[in-house]
Amino acid sequence: MEQLPTASAPSRSTAVQRALSDIETAKAGAEPAVADFLDHVAQLIVQHGDPDAVLARVIDALAFEDLKAAAVAHGLTLHTTRADEQSVRLLVIWTHDGGMVLIPQGLPPRTALHQLRAALAERAEEERLARDFQDSVAHGHAEDFATWYARVTKAAR
Repeated sequence: MEQLPTASAPSRSTAVQRALSDIETAKAGAEPAVADFLDHVAQLIVQHGDPDAVLARVIDALAFEDLKAAAVAHGLTLHTTRADEQSVRLLVIWTHDGGMVLIPQGLPPRTALHQLRAALAERAEEERLARDFQDSVAHGHAEDFATWYARVTKAAR
């Protein structure tokens, strides 16, 4: 791999030099694709001069890719709300064959990803409880949902 472009465009910023040094260290023994990715990140750092801002943008881009992948894996489509409909939380609307995720415009991708993962975990728990209730009914337990739910949540404690 080639060295980073620090020799042709040296920066006086110690933060930039430290970030480039850390990237060079991380590239040692890395797979070629990873080293190439790190080279691109290093070039962005040199161009912009602010490692923290560049790394935040890279992390947000990766989080958005994770967000899209999680949505696809669960049959969800992503939609961004208009600026006049702002919220601090995303909204998942579930349907029988997936659903859609409404992401407030301006919500950071990392935050949206965290909220989507929480919504998916909550949905999985609801599905588990629904299966458990159906199994209870199938085995002849005659109780309404409220009584069953109280029994199950009390037993979980």
